[in-house]
Amino acid sequence: MAADNIVAIVKALGSAENLEIFEMISSSAEICGCKIGERFKLDKEGVDRMVSDLVISGLIDVVKGDDWDHYKINETEMCLLNKYFNDRIFECRSTGCKCKCNSGCC
Repeated sequence: MAADNIVAIVKALGSAENLEIFEMISSSAEICGCKIGERFKLDKEGVDRMVSDLVISGLIDVVKGDDWDHYKINETEMCLLNKYFNDRIFECRSTGCKCKCNSGCC
C-alpha cells in the first residue's frame, strides 16, 4: 500500500464525525445516506461532502441510488490496510525493534 493511500486513510478517519460515519457504514453491509443525514442533520449534498474524504481514501464505496446514495465498506482496501499494519507489527516483532523515544517505555 502506497504512502499516499495511508495518508488519505488517516486523514479520512481523523475526525470524530468521519470515524462515526465509518463505524455506521461498517456495522452493516450497506447504509443509505439518509441514515447519515438523519444522524448529523444533513441533506443529501451535506452527506456527500461529509463522506467525501472516506470515498477519496478508498475506504468506502458509493452505490448510486435514485434519491440517496448508499455507502459500503471497500473490503479490498480494508484488507490491504490490515495487511499494511500487520506487516509493520510483524517486522517490528521479528527484528526486536524498540521505541527510540528514550522515555524508558520499552
